[in-house]
Formats: sequence, C-alpha cells, structure tokens
Amino acid sequence: MRDIRRGAMVTVFGLLFLSGFSALVLQVVWMRELSLLFGATAQAAAATLAAFFLGLAAGSAYWGRRSRRITRPLRSYALLEVGVLVAGLGYFLLAPAFAAQYGALYSHLAEPAPGLLVGIKLLLALLLLSPAAFFMGGSLPVLSAWLVRHPAALGRLVPLLYGVNTAGAAIGALSAAFLLPPLLGYDGSYLLALALAGGIALTAWWLGGRGSGQVHDPVQESLPQLPAGAPAAGALPQAWLRGLAFLSGFVALALEVLWTRMFAQVLQNSVYSYAVILVVFLLALAAGSFAAGWLARRRLPAVPTLVGLLCAAALLVALTPKLFFWLTDGLGYVGAGRDWPDYLLTLGLAAVAILAGPTLVLGVVFPYLWKVAEAGLRSAGEQVGGLLALNTLGAILGSLAAGFLLLEWLGLWRAIQWLAALYLAAAVLLATLSGAPAVAGARHRPRLAPVLVLAPVLGFLLLLSALDAGRLPVVRTDPVRRAETLLEVREGGAGTVAVVRRGEHLGIKVDNHYTLGSTRGHGLQQRQAHFPLLLHPAPDRVFFLGMGTGITAGAALAHPVEEVVAAELLGDVIDLAGKYFRPYANGLFEDPRVRLLKEDGRHHLSATDETYDVIIGDLFVPWKRGNAALYSLEHFRHVAKRLAPGGLFAQWVPLYQVTEQEFGSIARTFTEVFPHVTLWRGDFLPDGPIVALVGRLDAAPLEPAAVLRRARALRADAVAGDTEPQSSVLPDPDTPPLLLYYAGNVGRAADLLAGYPLNTDDRPRLQLSAARAQRAEAAGRRGWLVGEPLIDFFRRMLAAAPVADDPYLARLAPQQRRAVPAGLDIFAARLADARGDAEGAQALLARASRALATDAPGDRDVGDRDPGGLDPGQLRRELEALRAERDAAIEALERRIERLQGG
Repeated sequence: MRDIRRGAMVTVFGLLFLSGFSALVLQVVWMRELSLLFGATAQAAAATLAAFFLGLAAGSAYWGRRSRRITRPLRSYALLEVGVLVAGLGYFLLAPAFAAQYGALYSHLAEPAPGLLVGIKLLLALLLLSPAAFFMGGSLPVLSAWLVRHPAALGRLVPLLYGVNTAGAAIGALSAAFLLPPLLGYDGSYLLALALAGGIALTAWWLGGRGSGQVHDPVQESLPQLPAGAPAAGALPQAWLRGLAFLSGFVALALEVLWTRMFAQVLQNSVYSYAVILVVFLLALAAGSFAAGWLARRRLPAVPTLVGLLCAAALLVALTPKLFFWLTDGLGYVGAGRDWPDYLLTLGLAAVAILAGPTLVLGVVFPYLWKVAEAGLRSAGEQVGGLLALNTLGAILGSLAAGFLLLEWLGLWRAIQWLAALYLAAAVLLATLSGAPAVAGARHRPRLAPVLVLAPVLGFLLLLSALDAGRLPVVRTDPVRRAETLLEVREGGAGTVAVVRRGEHLGIKVDNHYTLGSTRGHGLQQRQAHFPLLLHPAPDRVFFLGMGTGITAGAALAHPVEEVVAAELLGDVIDLAGKYFRPYANGLFEDPRVRLLKEDGRHHLSATDETYDVIIGDLFVPWKRGNAALYSLEHFRHVAKRLAPGGLFAQWVPLYQVTEQEFGSIARTFTEVFPHVTLWRGDFLPDGPIVALVGRLDAAPLEPAAVLRRARALRADAVAGDTEPQSSVLPDPDTPPLLLYYAGNVGRAADLLAGYPLNTDDRPRLQLSAARAQRAEAAGRRGWLVGEPLIDFFRRMLAAAPVADDPYLARLAPQQRRAVPAGLDIFAARLADARGDAEGAQALLARASRALATDAPGDRDVGDRDPGGLDPGQLRRELEALRAERDAAIEALERRIERLQGG
C-alpha cells in the first residue's frame, strides 16, 4: 500500500510539472496573439500580462479558501484542468469575435482617448484569459490540500510542489520558443498544451479514484501536534507573512523586467535570446524553491533565516549591474562572431553567471514563507492559496512599476539598486520585529534584534559604496575611434533610446547596438520615400510604417500630398527625433499635414478604417523580436485592405541582413497577397544594398511621362527652396534616371520564388531562420544577399521576367527599356570598382553606354537628360557621382558593418 501511495505522489508531481509546462505554453501563445490584436506596445503587453496574472491571483485565493471543504482533492484538480481546457477552447471562439469589434473601438478611441483604449484592452484581455488563468491558479492550493496532512509539513512539501511546477514552466518556455512553433505552429502548440491539460485531467481523475484521495505520509503523522489555538514560538503575524509574500512577487517580477532590459543592451534581441534569459530565470526560481524545502527541514529560527535571505538576495541583486558591465566588457555585444549554437551557449552561460545566484536566493524567500506559516491556524490549501495570490498580485505591480515608472524615474542601474534597498528595508523591519516576545520565542531573546539589524544596515552601506552602480553608462560610446558623444538617453520598458553624435552627424540608437538612422545617410533615407511616391500617379494620403529619425517621412512633404501619417512604436523615438532632427526632417514635426502616431504600425493598419494611396514600410531587420510579423502573410493582407483604389505598398528590405532564403520567403509571401509586384533597388551599394518590393492590387503600367513631370517638379521645388538634402537624391543630368533602379517584375517570376516557404503568423519561419542566419553570417559560414550573389539574383530575375515582355514597362519604347539591364551593369560596375577590378568596371560601363547610346529620343520621357549625349566619358562621370554617393553613405555602411560583426 505504501508503494501505491508513493507512486501516487510521484505521479502527482509529474502532473504538476506538465501543468506548469502547459500553462507557460498557453501564456506564450496568448501574449503573442494578443500582441497581434492589441499591438506590440508596452502598454498593450502590460494589459495582457496583468489580465493573466489577475486570473491566477483570483484563482489561487478562491480555490485556496474552498480547499478546506474539498474531500477529493485529486478529482478537484482534474476538474480544474478540465476548466483550463474548456476556457482555452473558448478563447478560439471569443478572440475572432473581439477582433471583429475591436477595429471600431480603435478608430474612435486611439487618438482622442488612448488611456481609455488601454483600459478596454485590459477588459478584453480579462474576458479572454482570466477564465483559464483562474483555473490554473487553483492547482497548487488544491494539491497542497491533498499532499499536506499536517501543518508542520507545509514548508517541507509545498516548496517541492512549487518548484516542480516552476521547472515545468521553464521547460515550457524553452519549448514554446525553440521547438513547438517550428514543428507545429503556434496554433498547433496551443492545441498541444490544451491536450496536455486534458491528459492531466484524465490521469488525476483516475488517480483520485484509486484510494489516493488523501495521502498518508508516515513522516507527517509522526510530527508533533500543536495545541489547538496556540501558535508556535517564532511565528510571524499573518500581516507580515502577507506583506513579505507581496514584496517577494513585486521584487522578483520587477527584476525580471529590468534584467531583461539589461541584457537587451548587448544581445541579438531575437525572441530566442529573450527565451534563454526567461528559462534561466525560471530554473533558478525552481532551484530556489527546492532550496527552501531543504531549509524547511533544518531546525532554524524563522526570523533570522528570513533576515539572512533578504540581505543575501539584496546584495546579490545589487551586484548584478557591475558584474554585468564587467562580463560584457562595458556593454559589448555578447557572442560576437559566434555561430548559432555557440551564441546560445555563450548567452546561457552569461545569464547563469549573472542571474542564477541572485534569482536562486530570491526564489528561496517566497517558498520559505510556507515554513513560517506552519504555525498558523489556517488549512494547508488556504494558507498556500492566500500567500500565492498576494505574491501574484505583487508580481503584477512589480512588472508594471519596473516598465512604466522605475526605468523612467530612476534609470536601469538605480532601479535595480532601489529594489535591492527594498529587501534591505524589509530585513531591517523584520529584525526589529524579532525583538517582540511573541515572535522571538523562548530560545531567541530580544537581545538578538540589534545583531539582526546590523546585517541589513551593513548592506545599505555597501549599496551606497562598493556596490553603487549609479554612474555606470547605459549606452556604449567610443569617443576615441568613432568620435562619439552621447547627447541624450531615454529609458523605458519598450527600449533604451539614445541620440549619439558621431563627428558632425547625429544618429538614433535603440538598445545600444541597433541604429535607426543618421543624418549622414539622409539621402538614402529620403529616397525610401521619393521612389514609391514617384511611382504613384497622384498620391494624396501616405502612411509610413516606422518613423525613426523622421528623415524618410519628412521627404514625403516635398510631394503634393494632403496628409502624411507616420506610426512609430517607441514614443521616445518620436520625442528625441523631434528634438534633434528637425533641421533634417523637412518640416515633419511642424507641418499641419502630418499626424505622428505613437503606435504599432501593423496594429494601426489592421484596426483602422482609413485608406492610403501609398503605404511605405521601413527597413525591418527580420531577426529582431517582433519584426518577422511585419513580413507575414496576415500583415500584408491588412496592408492590402488599407490601400485606396490604385494604391501601392512599398516594403523596403535590408538585403545586408537577409540571406537569399529569407528574402525569397519575404518575396513569396508578398506575392501571395499582391498580384502585381515589382522590385526596385534603393541604391548602388552592392555590399550594403536595400530593395523595395512594390505591390499593387491592380495592374498599373509605369507612366514615364508622369514620373518625369513629378520628378522635375520635385527638383524645381528643392532648388527654389535651396534644400540640399532633397536635391541630393533627385534626378538631374548628373544622376541615373529612375529606371536604372528597376530590378524586375517579381509578379512575373513566380517560378523563381516557388520553392520558398510562406511566412505566416502561425508559422513565422522567418523568425527562426533569420536569427540563425544572422549568427551564421557573423561566424563566416553564410553570406547575406549582397555582392555577387545579389547580382546573380538580379540576373535570374530578369531572365525569369524579361524586360521585353514586362507588362509594367508596356508604355516604354523597346529602346527605353534597355535602361533596366544598363542599370544592373552599372550596379555590377560598382561592385567591380569596390573590389579593385577597374578593367571589369570599365567593361560593364561600356556595355551600359552602348545600351543607352542607341536609345531613341523618346527616352527623354523616362529620364531627366538627353540620351543622345550619353557616352563612355559621361558614364565615367556618372560612376564618380555614384562614388560620391557611396562616400555620403559611409555612416549607413558603418552601421551595417556593426550589425554584421555583431557590434
């Protein structure tokens, strides 16, 4: 019989492990799905997390109180898992209905009442998530009621349950990032987690009917009984237990937010990097819970033990900024030059070295409170549920405070120190409380209190001296080699945004190693607006998905548009761009035609009912967390719905950060939505190129005369206003005509893309492949789609969709179309020149010259010069102009090289 009972205990621990696994997978999917519905802003993420945690807290408190009346805990646990299953399936029914109504709410509230909209998001998230979370929150209290038959066993057994559940959550986090989505997709992962909940329910129900309705543990039965109504010596008042439970949740989750922001300054910042940090954090918490169970078996005085734990946790937490700064060599890029497995291993080891110690001690504090609570008069389930609910409420407020208050008020390093100081303050109060006779007990006299107070006081002295990290920089600059100067930095839950001066030019950095743009590359940035706008016959309303420095969006104001709308995810980017980049943004921050939205651009396009003539997507590095969703099938469909009749969508792609595999997937996905797609080069930089996929829903051949008129008017306005940044990118007799940038008709080259996979929200293949490719390129094993591979791709594109048969060029004379292959030759000549092959460059230029020199006079409708005047000498001058363009783009190239080399 004892073997059966021991087997039942092992089985229940296994079920609780799977329960933690399932719950974390569900949480990951919920957080991701609601970020797509509500937007990827920090406020939307906070609303979703708060709704989930509120459900957990309510479930812990409710089921903890009910546990005293539960006679068959295992059967009740089975029903809780059934509740998770049913509520989880209900999400599939409710989410589409909410999504259908959400657009109307967004259109009416987004700009006039953003705070009210956040409140509505919280309410919707509560309706979607809290039912399942409510049932999840009952697992530990109900199983504690089954396992703990004697109050004195509370601290010995419940930490083991809590630790096993947390370990299951850690493995769930690992699987939800690396394993399940690539294999099953997010919908499949969600259904697997629900199937696990169903399997857990069946097993627990079966186990509860085999005479295992209550555990019989000889160890528990041998423990001494307390007299009724007589709390043990050394017991803490319930108010203190509750306060410490709340504080431990507050500090732990606030630190998770802050430590994640800390590592974001030195990481690749893909979803996988964050997953590694979360897994280390959860495993350390689980280890701390097991350590708490071990401590509970020792005959240690409760108050001194808690004071020691609080002091140790505080000092280890306070040490993390300096240890982090030292191990990363002053905020240097972690894992630079390492391949994918080595990068993950390096990151994991760094996270363990910096976070494992403090997190483990943090993880001891809360579970050890169940040992202290043994002297209380409440049932096991009630005690566990009550403290767990308060701990979860503290976690909600801690994560919100760290993301929205502490980072902005104190900064990263001071915020970490402030949380350490909270634990030291709690230790001081607890030490003074130890002098009370009811707490000190017979064996621990009040004279112990001054000794206990001394430890946290010494901790405060260390916090203000040796462990003071307030002066550590949060942004890495190089004043010697790069002549960099930090002008201003803003810290927030969504990112650390800095304005850095390099020589005479300004740039914006996000999270230390990701540069949004620079004034030195303003010509290239403006071209990202000019090209799409010139390709539309009469654009009135323009939308920019991403703003950055504002230089690109500001360039649109040089066109006769009625409205420019730019959405930027980070509000600090808008504020700092408006403060430092006004002279370069062509009136973006003053022009009444402009609306700047502090919003997720994808979210805006999916929720609004507005339409636009031209939508322009910024350069999004696909391996960065969240960016793969901006290349997904569902996003492209949202964009298509927001196009006015005759409208076009231009999505710029940084080829210097994608392989041909990733670009093929993006282009294939793009063509699934837009039947008419053309490809345009954004520059003549073969080692750092960008391209634009330009999609339309209806066929609209290029109108060469209209393009020429618009370009001439644009140039005339720029010259009249003496606007140097504008004129630097406009067609004139010394720069190539627009057709030289045309790379081909992607819509006519379907066979070229047929083998590439679609990138969808459910199966974001780009998310994993791009992150792996970035590390493989850094290690020298793979190359980006630049240089010779890119030229080969362009040639295959023209072979698959010949210029002579291209319907987009139908209104050009055959001689005029020769500008397209001539542009590719000039592009290839740039590469040959950069490689030191002067003879090859001259040969390519000569071929381009022969193609252009035979053009008919009608080509004047395409370019901004007389084609009859073209000769090899002019093309050589043109090459010099392109070299000047290269020099003007040095800043952009240096920024790209930094990314390629990992910082």
